[in-house]
Amino acid sequence: MSFVYSFQKILDMKEKEKEQAEINYSKSIQVLHREQQRLAHLEQNKQNMEQRLLQRKKNVSLAELKTNYEYIDHLQRLIVQAGESKERAEKDVEAKQFILSERAMDQKIWEKLKENSFEKYMKRVRQIEQKELDEIAVVRYYRQRVNPR
Repeated sequence: MSFVYSFQKILDMKEKEKEQAEINYSKSIQVLHREQQRLAHLEQNKQNMEQRLLQRKKNVSLAELKTNYEYIDHLQRLIVQAGESKERAEKDVEAKQFILSERAMDQKIWEKLKENSFEKYMKRVRQIEQKELDEIAVVRYYRQRVNPR
């Protein structure tokens, strides 16, 4: 007689849901890192451009100065967009982390139910074994005391 958990398919499904949540969480972390790197790169480009502009301020034509400021303004708009994108990625990471914790908790509940079911099964097995041992002891006693040959 072996233990068969009647809700094993549900437990398997919960494990798969948790694994999928882990994958989704990992992907959202990767997206967040890319957005952070993109934002840092844009900010560095803007800072470099501003420094170059300050260094060359005396020998710059008006047209070149205007072009440089337009480019800095363009970088600033991209930085704002990248910041918003990073914030969305952070919110997505938080949402995926919440889902992952929910899935993990759900899986633990089902695993605990399985453990409890197994413990009840083992208790029944021990009771059956004990009953069989008691019956063997009674038969032995009967053979030795009541019906000695």
